Amino acid sequence: MTRSTVLALGLSLAALASLSACGREDPARKDAEDAHDVAMVERMSKEPFKPIVPKPITSVDVERYGLDKPGCRFRKQGEADPIFIGNAEEGFMRIEGDLKRYAAKLESAQLPGNARTTYVGLSTWVDLVSLPDRVGGSNHTHWPARLVLHDSQERVAFLADGEVTCTATPGQASETADETGGDTASGD
Repeated sequence: MTRSTVLALGLSLAALASLSACGREDPARKDAEDAHDVAMVERMSKEPFKPIVPKPITSVDVERYGLDKPGCRFRKQGEADPIFIGNAEEGFMRIEGDLKRYAAKLESAQLPGNARTTYVGLSTWVDLVSLPDRVGGSNHTHWPARLVLHDSQERVAFLADGEVTCTATPGQASETADETGGDTASGD
């Protein structure tokens, strides 16, 4: 046999040995490597955190878009204009100059005017959470609250304390108080 034939035969045997060893790979090790690879891809696919800062919704916006339906408005402490308006079907928030629309989550708690405590958007969602009343008793249409805006990866992108003011449909304020025992807002 020539030297090149021996070398080719040796390489063929080495390749055959490595192929037969592939079938005997440790399944636990392979599962661990796969899990590590999946975790790495998930970490790399998360977009960086970017805070979201809503802008006030002005009276011009309310008139232009017909946002004066019965429902609730959230105002940050010390602000005249609301940063969130919600009614029975939808909610609105101004983000980066655009008025964003959110769908009312019907499974969340009901507020006066048939507003809800949770609204879901295309990539974010809003929670209205009742805070303890420092004055000693809220009426059923005005109370201290916290607005929490979550981003698409379930991180808190905005958080503000303020007040919720609701306008109820005729006869609803007393019904809401009877159904909830006086607690008109609760978060999910």
